[in-house]
Amino acid sequence: METRAGVAQERRDGSLSIILVDTGGTFNKCYRPTDGTLVVESGARAAREILRSAEMNLDIDWLEPVCKDSLDMTEADRDAIVASLSKAARRRPAAPIIVVHGTDTMVRTGEVLSRAFPDRCVVLTGAMYPYEIDPVEPALNLGQALGFVQGCPGPGVYLAMSGLVRPLGELEKNRARGCFRPGASPSA
Repeated sequence: METRAGVAQERRDGSLSIILVDTGGTFNKCYRPTDGTLVVESGARAAREILRSAEMNLDIDWLEPVCKDSLDMTEADRDAIVASLSKAARRRPAAPIIVVHGTDTMVRTGEVLSRAFPDRCVVLTGAMYPYEIDPVEPALNLGQALGFVQGCPGPGVYLAMSGLVRPLGELEKNRARGCFRPGASPSA
């Protein structure tokens, strides 16, 4: 099934073609026993481990243009994400995009991606808890993002967090409750 640009595309073998951008974030934090800290390290494995059980049905273009906590993300990092995605989007013109991102500045990155890819389906997801510590929430969020793009939602930027998928600006991080909730999202 070939569809509009950026909306779910099934390949001839039945697998789903997607572009997955892993930028780090809490989703990928690992415990460092030498100093007791949680760090984001390059070569993040969380998304790969989560999607391993479905890999026979997925044709994923994996990208890791940056790997860091989103509080440390700069505009140059967002430019690197856009540049990497632009190349992948040319290779896969009808593939939707899923971005694993830190929750503190995912809205800001979503705004940048909205301008850069107005005709694509882009879903940002992340986690409040690292996969290494509690794999349930990251797996749910990534699974929701994957399921959502298969429903052919149309072009736009969406957030998949805390059991909800909404257009950018309709979910906000609620620090007091430790989750994302419906509401107007301030620019981060």
